[in-house]
Amino acid sequence: MNRSRFAYFLNAIHYCIWLNDIKLGVFLRKFSSAFISLVLTICFTKKFKRRQEERMAKMQKIMNKFYYDKEVGYHIGWAHHWFGYFYSCYSGVLSFIIFGIILHFWGMINRFVILFFIGIPIFICFIPADKAVFSNDIYLKYFKEFEKEDEQWHKKWKRRTWLFCIGGCLMTIVGVACMWVVLLMWSLRKLSLIYELFRYQFQNQCRKLGKW
Repeated sequence: MNRSRFAYFLNAIHYCIWLNDIKLGVFLRKFSSAFISLVLTICFTKKFKRRQEERMAKMQKIMNKFYYDKEVGYHIGWAHHWFGYFYSCYSGVLSFIIFGIILHFWGMINRFVILFFIGIPIFICFIPADKAVFSNDIYLKYFKEFEKEDEQWHKKWKRRTWLFCIGGCLMTIVGVACMWVVLLMWSLRKLSLIYELFRYQFQNQCRKLGKW
């Protein structure tokens, strides 16, 4: 995959995460609005309810900017967060392996030292993604391009986005498993050495008893 395809792929994933976050937010706000409307109907007068609804209608423009602004909006903030999380899950496998090695040789040393060594693979691997998506807000150019795509394109990339996110979760599980494998491998090696030492001492004792 060359850089342009890499950038296109990551920006499409980021875009679909943003759309999914908006969809979830709209659903939750509809639910909360219905609940508030019910409370106003039951507990307050019609005049008070109408006044509150008018005030909310006036604030709608401000709220739309708060939620949907592509640079500083609520949903784009969460899209940045979730994209970074799922992308980092893939490089996190190496971090878990490093964590297992650290635990074996040094145990639970200073937590900041552990976080430093665990964070190195994630930080290094995130640099290409940062340049492809976030550097100079390049994702905004891709968003304009993606918004012109048809429904079929959106359906295809939403499926790919779900696979990407699920894959990230699975890679986290794989990383934890790899960490335990590393720990168990060293533990089994220790047990093997202890067994060999015990057998050697036992054989020596048997030889001494035989001579005696």
